[in-house]
Amino acid sequence: MRQCLLVAMIGMALCAGAQEFGGIPSSLKWKQVNSPNVKVIFPAGLDSSAKRVAAISDLLHTRTASTIGQENRKISIVLQSETTISNGYVQLAPWRSEFFLTPLQNSLRLGSLPWTDQLAIHEYRHVQQYMNFRQGLSKFAYIIAGQEGQLLANSAAIPDWFFEGDAVFQETLVTGQGRGRLPAFYNEFRSLWEANRRYSYMKIRNGSFRHLTPDHYSLGYMLVSYGRETYGDDIWRKVTRDAAAFRPLFYPMQGAIKKHTGKDFRQFVNEAIAFHRDNREYQGTDERRMRTRPSEGFVQSYAFPRISGDTAIALKTTGREIPRFVMLQDGGEKKMMVRDIALDDPFSYRNGKIVYAAYRPDVRWGYRDYSDLRIIDVHTGKRNWLTRKSKYFAPDLAHDGRTVAAVRVDPGGRSTVDLMDATTGKTLRSLTAGHSSLFHTYPRFSGDDRALFIPVRRGDGRMSICRWDLNTSEADTLLPFTYQAISFPVVKGDTLFFTAVRGGQDILMVWDDKGKRLHEALNSYAGIQQSAPRGDGTVMYAGLSAWGNMLFDARPDLKEISPAQWISGDPGDLYVKKALSGETQVNDLPYREYPVTRYGKAHGLFNFHSWRPYYDQPIWSLSLYGNNVLNTFSSALGYKYNQNESSHKLDYSAAYSAWFPWIEGGVGYTFDRRFRGTQRTIYWNELSANLGVRIPLNLTSGRLFTNLQFSSLYNVLKVMFNERKNGRVFEDLNLNYLDNSVAFTLQTQKAEQQIFPRFAFTLFADHRNSVNRTEAWQTYVNTGLFLPGLLRTHSLVFNFSYQARDTAQNYLFSDNFAYSRGYPAANFPRMWKVGVNYHLPLLYPDKGIANIVYFLRVRANLFYDHTNLKSLRTGIVTPMRSAGTEIYFDTRWWNQQNVSFGIRYSRLFDAERFNGIYSSPVSPNQWEIVLPINLIPR
Repeated sequence: MRQCLLVAMIGMALCAGAQEFGGIPSSLKWKQVNSPNVKVIFPAGLDSSAKRVAAISDLLHTRTASTIGQENRKISIVLQSETTISNGYVQLAPWRSEFFLTPLQNSLRLGSLPWTDQLAIHEYRHVQQYMNFRQGLSKFAYIIAGQEGQLLANSAAIPDWFFEGDAVFQETLVTGQGRGRLPAFYNEFRSLWEANRRYSYMKIRNGSFRHLTPDHYSLGYMLVSYGRETYGDDIWRKVTRDAAAFRPLFYPMQGAIKKHTGKDFRQFVNEAIAFHRDNREYQGTDERRMRTRPSEGFVQSYAFPRISGDTAIALKTTGREIPRFVMLQDGGEKKMMVRDIALDDPFSYRNGKIVYAAYRPDVRWGYRDYSDLRIIDVHTGKRNWLTRKSKYFAPDLAHDGRTVAAVRVDPGGRSTVDLMDATTGKTLRSLTAGHSSLFHTYPRFSGDDRALFIPVRRGDGRMSICRWDLNTSEADTLLPFTYQAISFPVVKGDTLFFTAVRGGQDILMVWDDKGKRLHEALNSYAGIQQSAPRGDGTVMYAGLSAWGNMLFDARPDLKEISPAQWISGDPGDLYVKKALSGETQVNDLPYREYPVTRYGKAHGLFNFHSWRPYYDQPIWSLSLYGNNVLNTFSSALGYKYNQNESSHKLDYSAAYSAWFPWIEGGVGYTFDRRFRGTQRTIYWNELSANLGVRIPLNLTSGRLFTNLQFSSLYNVLKVMFNERKNGRVFEDLNLNYLDNSVAFTLQTQKAEQQIFPRFAFTLFADHRNSVNRTEAWQTYVNTGLFLPGLLRTHSLVFNFSYQARDTAQNYLFSDNFAYSRGYPAANFPRMWKVGVNYHLPLLYPDKGIANIVYFLRVRANLFYDHTNLKSLRTGIVTPMRSAGTEIYFDTRWWNQQNVSFGIRYSRLFDAERFNGIYSSPVSPNQWEIVLPINLIPR
């Protein structure tokens, strides 16, 4: 799942930075299971999960390899049990995989299969892909650059839609469910089709800041499944083998598809989408009214409407606003409080109180975080924490407002339902509905608060609803267990409303608890998600539209469903029939015993996986990079040749992050350095070494992301002059110095269209000083203050920088100062700068060129910089002022890689003052290309 923090999608990582360096808590003890194809590394106590992952991987290697290729390279899979994030990925550089074991509550989104099974099925397909994509030019890239080289070549040749669509197909192929059978997986496409919107392939691939666009998972599944249905199970093995080899060199994937299907790529895409659009007829609710107003300027989303009298409370997020609660009444909408940082949207509202689960990371360990319950008094705005360092999800507040029920998920994915005091958060009871192997989701109090309705998942992925009597502690199963995913229950009196997958749609169902009868109530082409029944017999619900998730009003038309009809409503093969037949189901996989042994944290520390040859005039370099599988040790070994000096340098650096402070260090030796003066050439060698600590702290809580980092590094520099070449002219120079720094960031959440958060503060301070007889020191401070602009997508940014150094000039530290834009560097003993920036979006083109570059947004920055340079010898302060404009282009290249670049014009007001300082005159008009500055800030 190629999405980073605070997301819960399955995929692979296309960048080496997907893993969290030093994120594993030092207290964990690690074990391993070795099978012929995988090594599963896991915390003690998760033996059964590890064995299951190994067994599924071995089965898939045997049964599905023929559809992608027969290559085999054993991979290490790390099971992470301390995080509340639902995620997983496979990566190169280094070759490894990670599974985050907390399941999602929402069964409509990724399905109801056991989470460990789904991760193993999906991620092992990525393993199979990478193993077989080392072909042709991709293999050559591996030879010259290692795993990073293959990664770069594969991502350039094979689009991410294939990686993910093929993996989703494997989910659907070998299980009784999989996302290919889930209507919600297609609802973004359906909402566009319903509104008669036909976006280009490039727009679907690259997305939009203004419009709803499907992701590459659903697009990929449509293309992959259509290809296998139409051209056979081996079509993608042949296509990707040629594409990875860059046959043809330009547009390799498109060329390979044309070669093996006989159709050009555009025709293939259009036919695949039409196949899925026209394959089945779907019913929809005719008499419904959109309750919220759509916008063509940005996507908006309303979630979990809650009814109280004639008022509705909902969670609203838009492209211009961060998540906040809103009140809908009398056709209007009133903004309420901003929601805390959270992983998921569910909340409960009763008697003027809102309760939800908020995200809080561990202060030190990136792979340990929490989901704590937060309660807000709507009338006073007061917020309280009900729990701390807990893992609770989907809370519900009892009708009397005294008790909260929430799902607690333990490390490894087991769940219980806890009842707690709504004032103190004290746990009153813990419930396990029916059997400890069931996974619990979305508990909801009955109308009289005497029972809980709990959708539950069985070990094979089938679901039902349990009714837990709080007086007798007896649990009854209301429905037969089936693969129909169930989610979003809500209670009105004696009636339970919930959404279930039936006949290829997300349909609103109604359970009459008094009469013990089940009814179909509402359906919609793009699905019915969270519902909120009103007192007048109508229902408000959240449903996807071409403008985002909107709220609708409709009147249910109840149709009774018998148990036999419920069972026959299993999803079945919604789209692909032939390709899904005749395969062994993972559910039928018998238990396999694997030996469990200890895994040492020091195993494979160096693990060099990639090498980078590089030339940056005048330096040629070759560097080897290594990371261990647990990603607690990072190292780099390098050689550099300076063609100007004819000097050589060998260096090695490493960082160990398994302890509370990181331990960092390195050593380098440069020989045959030389300086050619007017009368003679000076020769010397340099030895440098450093050792220090770094402490990264994550203080994020509530509505603010907060990070603090301390670093202290002791450096040794020894300059050794060559007496044989220089004679006894110079004394060797020894400089030992400390480099101490602190970095601090504080920011609010950011909406998609906002260039920067509405509020943020950054601080970086660094002080380097000699600790021996050689006088040398330098202090540098840089701060940034981000404030709202005139409109919600505008940002006003202030920068302040200060740098001071000694004047002995025995040794000059590197100059980090950011001068006024347009001016060359001028290293004075005292320098300070104030900058003012106003960022604003100009255009959202949503246009591309030949599947090479796609323009998402054009934005501008108006700036003014004022720098003062002070000479301590003369006391003169020289101003360095400039103003100008920057135009930035937020783009995606080859429909995949996010890149922002810009053009800058600077007007220099003090250019003439520096004509005696620089070697050449400075023009007052400066034009610059800014390449590339960063990933798109979304």
